[in-house]
Amino acid sequence: MNASTFALQATALCLSLLWLGLALAARPRSPLNIVWALFCGSIAMSTARDLIGPEAGTWSVLLGAGACFTCNGFWLVARGLFRDGRPFLAPHVAYVGLVAVLIVLSQRNIGAPAGPVLDEVLRLLSSTTLVLAFWEGVRGWSAQRGAERAVRIVFLAVYGSCVGLALLLPIVLGSPAGTGAGALGAAAAATTIMFVTQALVTWRLRHPLQHADQAGAAPQVTLQADAPARLGRVVLPSIPGTGQALIRDEDAALAQVLEGYMRAQQPFLQSELKLSHLAQALDVSEYRISRAVHDVLGHANISQYVNAFRLGHAQALLADPLCDDWSTLVIGLESGFGSLGAFHRAFKAAMGCPPGEYRATRRASDVPTAACAALSRS
Repeated sequence: MNASTFALQATALCLSLLWLGLALAARPRSPLNIVWALFCGSIAMSTARDLIGPEAGTWSVLLGAGACFTCNGFWLVARGLFRDGRPFLAPHVAYVGLVAVLIVLSQRNIGAPAGPVLDEVLRLLSSTTLVLAFWEGVRGWSAQRGAERAVRIVFLAVYGSCVGLALLLPIVLGSPAGTGAGALGAAAAATTIMFVTQALVTWRLRHPLQHADQAGAAPQVTLQADAPARLGRVVLPSIPGTGQALIRDEDAALAQVLEGYMRAQQPFLQSELKLSHLAQALDVSEYRISRAVHDVLGHANISQYVNAFRLGHAQALLADPLCDDWSTLVIGLESGFGSLGAFHRAFKAAMGCPPGEYRATRRASDVPTAACAALSRS
């Protein structure tokens, strides 16, 4: 093994263990988190086997059996990236499990008549999962725009080139798989995929798909005319010819609960409020909170949603005569912003003027809210 191959394999091992730890530490876990953790664990075992070599005997066999969730597992990861709702069902898991069992059996000393047959079946099924994973990035291409299409472009480009590198390089250079150029290409492909897919998984967990797939989609509900008033700012796609918004009923219900929690408990006043805190408080997954905030309440992300409450609170303080002695820094901090700069930028972007100017123009006409008095008593 040359130095380049060893360095790439060691890098892939370290990355897979790091991403595995991060995926297992995530709370709450989504289906994408789980299959990504399993994939990282299998890649770690696969690269560890390559590093120690076949001379390790039993350990090499055990590590090879543990690497049973690689190409088949990556198909489930791809489904988790590009399918909403329930990304994989029992038939998908059964297929992946069959490939995993065959990989484990291939590591055992089986009889000569059965060995070649098993290898051919395993090679066929594994190749099929490689194609299926690529297809996940292609399907629904025409319906995607902006960031969603860019994510698919990155996935297809990286995944396609890495698979091509791992499969074609040994053939072109005449090097058997697992040795020489073959081992170098596989190590480079594994390292690149670990880097890029971790970034895609992180992005997907923060930006859930906007629309459910037709298969396995959640039930739908048509909002009544007064729904925007009850749910807050709503920007949703409409049913052609009706002007009514179409969203998931579970997301609409969660949005109502979230709005009630934000108004009653005012967690936005904490400058360190994060998506994980809201998910823990409401006992739901982070991706469901993100989906409700984006699809139902119409905000680009959780930060924009939380800042909308903070800005509303700041407006009340700025218009209250009882807060005349409060500087804009104090107003911003009391409203949940972490710094004066963050407060000024968010306020000016939303209102078109800095907080001081807003205070001067609104105080003459606004009715006192006594917000400061309430804060002083708390």
